[in-house]
Amino acid sequence: MEECQITLIHPGETPTEDERTSVFAQRNPIGRDEFQSAGVNGYKAEAQFVIWASEYDDQPELQVGNKRLTIYRTYGARTDGKMELYTAERVGNHGR
Repeated sequence: MEECQITLIHPGETPTEDERTSVFAQRNPIGRDEFQSAGVNGYKAEAQFVIWASEYDDQPELQVGNKRLTIYRTYGARTDGKMELYTAERVGNHGR
């Protein structure tokens, strides 16, 4: 588990039109069961990020460092007011 800053993204028609929101998150590794479950649905699971639920507005993507990931599943809000974002590598998303 590590603390990091991520950028939540609502994609626009072009990358310059993307709506971006930077938030702090806790990055957790993906477990074997989650990796397998994601693979059945056609995703290559990358990481789980935990953020405050109030900061999430159904963004379908996020960026961490130089890596842009698809949010394929969410869980929450939990009792502590946070939610979990499960991410996978992007494959052919919007031609970018």
